[in-house]
Amino acid sequence: MASSVNSRSDASILIVETGRKGEMRQCEALANACGLPWQFTKNDQIPTDEPTLILSFGRALRQAWRLKAAFGGRPLLIQLGRPRLKAPSDLDLILLMPQDDYPQGPQTLHLNMPLNGADIARPALPAETTRGPLSVLLGGPTRHFGFSDEDALVLLSRAERLAAATGTELRVVPGPRTPDHVMKIVADRYRHTPDRIDRRPLSTVLKESGRLVVTADSASLIADAWRTGKPTWLYPLPVRLPPVQRLKIMADRITPELRNTLIRRGWLAGGTDFTRWHRALVQQGLVRPLTEQGLREPDWRIPFPTPDEELRTCRDRVLALIADRKPAYSRMKR
Repeated sequence: MASSVNSRSDASILIVETGRKGEMRQCEALANACGLPWQFTKNDQIPTDEPTLILSFGRALRQAWRLKAAFGGRPLLIQLGRPRLKAPSDLDLILLMPQDDYPQGPQTLHLNMPLNGADIARPALPAETTRGPLSVLLGGPTRHFGFSDEDALVLLSRAERLAAATGTELRVVPGPRTPDHVMKIVADRYRHTPDRIDRRPLSTVLKESGRLVVTADSASLIADAWRTGKPTWLYPLPVRLPPVQRLKIMADRITPELRNTLIRRGWLAGGTDFTRWHRALVQQGLVRPLTEQGLREPDWRIPFPTPDEELRTCRDRVLALIADRKPAYSRMKR
């Protein structure tokens, strides 16, 4: 249970557990920002006390929908990430992730950055420092990105060049998704300097690094790195197009509005477009691509001051929904 409780209100939040740490950190950040008591539920458990609102992320929407029905349809339902096969009008608020390819509407708020690492008390990024090593945060292959031996070799080579150009020490930080074949390349490359492989907790690495390199597969890591205020470099991985994504591209070429109509009716789940989001981050000057062109400016830094108020915006939308619902909600519960 969260420690931040508003004693003047009986409102509460129920978070549907997904088992994914990055997703749950975003739900926790929003719940804590609202200043209301909250708890997790998982495996179709129905809590004794009826919540005021239910937070779900991604595919947890199905369980959240069942929980809402179990309480007579009264709790507000707020979805993080695109809802799958559910009409937006059925939900009270949809907080779309930056990579989500989903039509705008009155129930949607499209984030520019995931909520990982967001702090309601910090309206802008912290003052940057480039003291400390250059840390490469390794991800791994996903449905949307490949990660071959060649990718690993190019990534490490460019990171070494960046570290040399800025006169900083290099550290390579494996992640839970980093495949064995990539770790073998890392171990072989640094067999004479094994201290370059940093296995400390991510929070420690983020705090003590001066510059960060993130692989393109993890939206959560990009957000965590960017919110340190330290120069963040993005290494592009080869894009994979799942069959559904290929069908989406074909449909958009023929009649783009048809797909949006099907999504609004809950007949289509929508898609993702990481490349578009990564391109936007570079254009906004929030990250620097770890490409041959990007390496021409090794001393690049994030422009300041850089606002970071999306969590506050999300909180205000949620609290407004609770305020609007509360009188009628109280009557329904009686």
